[in-house]
Amino acid sequence: MKIIRRKRTWFIGLIFTLLLSIIAFAVIRHVWTDPGIPLLVSEGGAQWIRLHEAPQLPIRWSEPLTTHFRYCLNVEEIPKRTVLNLRAMKEATVYMDGSLIFRSPTDRQRWKESYGIDLSPWMTSGGHELQIDVLNEKGHPAFIAYCQDLDIRTGSHWEASSDGSLWLPALPVDEMPHLGFSRTFPRADRALYSLLPFFTPLFVLVFLLSYYTAKLCPDRLLKFYPSAAVVRYGLLSVWLFMAINNFWKLPLEMGMDNKGHWQYIQYVEQFWRVPLATEGWQMFQPPLFHFLEAFIYRLFIPIFNTDTVIRILKLLPLLCGALQVEICYRVMRYAYPGKESLQIIGTLLGGALPMNLYIAQSLGNEPLAGVLTALIVLCAIKGIALDTMPVRENGLVMGFLLGMALLTKVTAVLIIPPVLCLVTLIIFRKTPSPHDGIRVSVRFAMIMLGVALIVSGWYYLRNYMEMGRFFIGGWDSFRAINWWQDPGFRTPRQLCSFGEALSYPVFSSLHGFWDALYSSFWMDGFLSAYNRPPWNYRFMLSGAWLSLLPTGAMIVGGAVAIFSRNDGSQRRMLRFAISTVLLYLVAIFYLFLTVPILSSAKASYALGLIPCFVLLAARGFEVLTGPRLARAIVHGLLACWVAAAYAAYLVL
Repeated sequence: MKIIRRKRTWFIGLIFTLLLSIIAFAVIRHVWTDPGIPLLVSEGGAQWIRLHEAPQLPIRWSEPLTTHFRYCLNVEEIPKRTVLNLRAMKEATVYMDGSLIFRSPTDRQRWKESYGIDLSPWMTSGGHELQIDVLNEKGHPAFIAYCQDLDIRTGSHWEASSDGSLWLPALPVDEMPHLGFSRTFPRADRALYSLLPFFTPLFVLVFLLSYYTAKLCPDRLLKFYPSAAVVRYGLLSVWLFMAINNFWKLPLEMGMDNKGHWQYIQYVEQFWRVPLATEGWQMFQPPLFHFLEAFIYRLFIPIFNTDTVIRILKLLPLLCGALQVEICYRVMRYAYPGKESLQIIGTLLGGALPMNLYIAQSLGNEPLAGVLTALIVLCAIKGIALDTMPVRENGLVMGFLLGMALLTKVTAVLIIPPVLCLVTLIIFRKTPSPHDGIRVSVRFAMIMLGVALIVSGWYYLRNYMEMGRFFIGGWDSFRAINWWQDPGFRTPRQLCSFGEALSYPVFSSLHGFWDALYSSFWMDGFLSAYNRPPWNYRFMLSGAWLSLLPTGAMIVGGAVAIFSRNDGSQRRMLRFAISTVLLYLVAIFYLFLTVPILSSAKASYALGLIPCFVLLAARGFEVLTGPRLARAIVHGLLACWVAAAYAAYLVL
């Protein structure tokens, strides 16, 4: 026990590492064996292959699809072992020289099993044709096969056909054809280059102001810069101008699943009850946003026509987006008191974040869920700044906000673990003994979760009573809405690669997780759900490169949060921010892995973490702007980024 006390930090680290290792092993095993996770991993020197066809943007309804694959081999000497190892997504039938030699089980839940097919009864010297037919109904038919002794390995040298008459080289699943629609937009670097006549004077102006005013003493320097409060009001004015300008110019149908949300609102306005998840495309969503919009619809429909009322309905998401500016400003005031420049940078980032700018102008529940979650984050940051957390008052407020957020979108559940951990740490710092800390922490958790359960629990309990589940996702087969979308599977390359978002960001999600997040965080990478709104695309696409600066600042801020040894309120805020961001990142990654559609990795799922993002970015900018020259360069580039962000989503 004395050794343990002396090496307490080492033992805690060891236990933490062991727990992480166990969790990692369990997750890898689950991913490898679960038939609901279509992860295709190469093995035996072979590649998973499919029919070579261009990806499609619209959803595909489930129907049996069959692809024929063939390979011609020449056997000079028959080896002792001729076992063909085979995996197929989802059913496979194997023929050798036209004779049926194997048929996989029809139970498609067993598609991840590997089959060893003995080819020796059909082996003779000379040429042979191996044909494998693969059937799948919710994705591209694909398979992998190899036999080391016969030198058989699936790859691009195999042929594939959809009808058995026209044969083309098969496509390894790691090689993703480009989406033709994305090529109708200019390359991001060329868009930036074409706007240099606009960005260069702006950069030079801000660079010179920043560089030469840095020589002045702080009192005189403040005269050259507005306060963070003034910047906040300026940004809110820009949001107001954008709302007025874009009100009549944006198409009615713009937005992710716009028609589904509009159907939900009409349903509520007509029946004033919560629909079941099986009753429509977006009926699986919690009801708060749609009931608010139904009330607004009923209020204005006697005065205006339907099209005008729909535009009025879009003002609620826009208001939620604008409120993020105020929340970010207040978070910056708590996080960086006395550091006006960092407060300005954080407020600017929060007010000009493209993810918030474009999604707030469409009809959907994410902006409302985002602002409610951001208010919870604000309460947490305030508690850290004041180093106190009144249990009853904060529990009631945060519980109510959490309940409202859960009644808007289920993703708000992810904010619970980091908030409870943070509050527990604050309480333990203020209580005289561990026993009191545990007692007060449990009391806070009971109050917050109890209030949240009172506010939103009835909806999830009703789901369980009616359908046997607390929550049903939009992709769930239980809803009997069977569909799929390209790519229809995942590969290790999609999980690790990045770069397409810097060249052709639109629907770069087809190429991987990180491209999907980057293109939807810093640009409208999903083009507001395929409607091609009238954004200023050169400005939007130029943001792909300009956003590398704030991205780097966030990474630096996250590194400071993890590795800094300074004990203070700012460090606790940064660690709360990075832990929350990482938790959401893991959740989005899991969704991307299990739901292989174009839009499963949307950055807007983390819309409520905008205060966390700006916290990390502001700390990163504090590091990056140390020397005067570096500060001037960063300020100049940041000004170009802000200008590009607003210019992109202000319809001309």
